[in-house]
Amino acid sequence: MAERLTEAEGRHVPTLAVDSMQVYRELPVITNQARRRPAELVGIVSVTEEWTVARHRARAEEIIAPEATFVLDAGTGMYLNAILLDIPLAPKVSSLLRRQAQEAAANESNPRRAARTKELELAGAGGRGSIWEGELLYDTTIVYLRPERHAVDAAIGERSKRITLDGVREAERLKAMVAAGKSVSPQVMDSVGVRELSGHLAGTLSLPQAQDLISTRTRRLARRQMRWFDKLVRTLEGRARITVLHCPYHERNLHNMHDIIGI
Repeated sequence: MAERLTEAEGRHVPTLAVDSMQVYRELPVITNQARRRPAELVGIVSVTEEWTVARHRARAEEIIAPEATFVLDAGTGMYLNAILLDIPLAPKVSSLLRRQAQEAAANESNPRRAARTKELELAGAGGRGSIWEGELLYDTTIVYLRPERHAVDAAIGERSKRITLDGVREAERLKAMVAAGKSVSPQVMDSVGVRELSGHLAGTLSLPQAQDLISTRTRRLARRQMRWFDKLVRTLEGRARITVLHCPYHERNLHNMHDIIGI
């Protein structure tokens, strides 16, 4: 799409990756960074750095020129909302407050969500408003590729196999960094692929077991992503041009940008 928009406008239209894990340069295989057309915000920081939604939005705003056309390739829902909508972001929480919140939420039905709520409360940001209520910052078109579940699961199976076969070297590099005393982001160490391959290197998982767990976690992630994007489409109905494709995108004719974007 970005290439065809570049041809139509006669100037370069950038693609910005909207993904919380593809920013890490040491994980091109595990985070699926390969692209035929290069994208911004891919492989830009080390795994030793903490990356946040606020940093991602700030870097995106540096790239996006006023009134210019750009394409967002989204995977992380919160990051997409933060770029598209005028919403307040939560303040950075200290490690002490984070530990306190995690301890307080340990017995909740959803400890992670409860801990995040408690973090904001402890930081004095509990009433910051909804992440869905902001006004659109840009004239927006959404093309939502939403294949059937069986097609998603099949693609996840192939991706998990590729990560397992080709991502071990990246996991070995992380292990060596930790052994050398470097502090790798907890977000990275717990991410899909890294956690499982690290378990394999530690001897607690066989490679087939690691692959099965990667596939299972990715399917769960995909379900959460789809629920998020379903809600975003409902939220932006009437405010953005929206095209939802329920079949694999290669089976549809996407060559006419006028039809898709409504120009």
